[in-house]
Amino acid sequence: MIAYVNFYIDTDTHQIHEFGCNDISTGDNIYLGIYRNIEIALTKARSIGYINASICKSCNSFFKIR
Repeated sequence: MIAYVNFYIDTDTHQIHEFGCNDISTGDNIYLGIYRNIEIALTKARSIGYINASICKSCNSFFKIR
C-alpha cells in the first residue's frame, strides 16, 4: 500500500493516509513510501520525526476489515 503523511500547518498533528483515502486533503501531503500495511507506515513516520502521527480513522477502519 502507498502511504502519505498529511499535516496541518497550525498544529503538530499528522495523519497517515493510504493512497485513495477519501479523507485526505488535496494539499499538504508528503509521500511516505510503500508499506505492507498502514501500521508499518505509522511506525516509519514516527521514526522520521512525525512523533504525533496517527492513522486516519477511515484508513484504520479499512485496514481492520481487510
